[in-house]
Amino acid sequence: MITPGDPELQATDTGNPVAAAQAKGSVLVWAIGPAFLLVAAWLLSNSGGADIPHTPAAVVAAEDVRAGGMRRPLADSSLANVGGTVHQCNECHKLFTSQPGDKRKLMQHQEIDLKHGMNTRCFNCHDGANRDKLVLHDGTLIDFGETSRLCSQCHGTVYRDWQRGMHGKTMGSWDATSGLQHRLACNECHNPHSPAYLPQHPLPGPRTLRMGDQTHNEEPEERHTPLRRWSQPEIPEHKPGPKASPSAPEDPRS
Repeated sequence: MITPGDPELQATDTGNPVAAAQAKGSVLVWAIGPAFLLVAAWLLSNSGGADIPHTPAAVVAAEDVRAGGMRRPLADSSLANVGGTVHQCNECHKLFTSQPGDKRKLMQHQEIDLKHGMNTRCFNCHDGANRDKLVLHDGTLIDFGETSRLCSQCHGTVYRDWQRGMHGKTMGSWDATSGLQHRLACNECHNPHSPAYLPQHPLPGPRTLRMGDQTHNEEPEERHTPLRRWSQPEIPEHKPGPKASPSAPEDPRS
């Protein structure tokens, strides 16, 4: 009986070309691992260090990052804080009659700064008899929750853009069919009495290594960032051609 370690079997395998090819193949398989290690070591030793900008992280205040609206408007209950006490509008206004007029001096609500273009009268938006309601141009009374409907009377173009999502801010979901979308009303971003935004400082830009150092303000002369390299067309370099030799004047007799 011949065992695996028998000299006769080894002698038989030596003369077998199939066994010899298998032995060479096993040697090549075992050599793949050390070869990869050598290639990795060579790449690591010959690769240059990357120039990564190490700038301190910008600190952003929590109040500068708003997920919702810019302000909290009055709700349908139309509650107002007067003298540190919360009241409904009619609780005070039913006790006296407010005189209509433009730019009249306010005895209460002195924090209101009315800067709304030609809209300089309180009664253009507020109902004179029922201060818990807003009034449209045709006399229809609406709740404070329908402020966008009131704004649409003068700002129709912006209102149509707001309806289609081109103006304003939409919260809840990107899917319009999900039923989770909530579009912020006009007075959730704009102050109805002074709708223009106050000057705002931009937040720090993103820190991405692919775009390079973003701390500079001037645009470099050379295009070195990958995104601009492919987005901008290449401008062919103008090379002056050879000067043309002056041609002989034509013979008028020819």
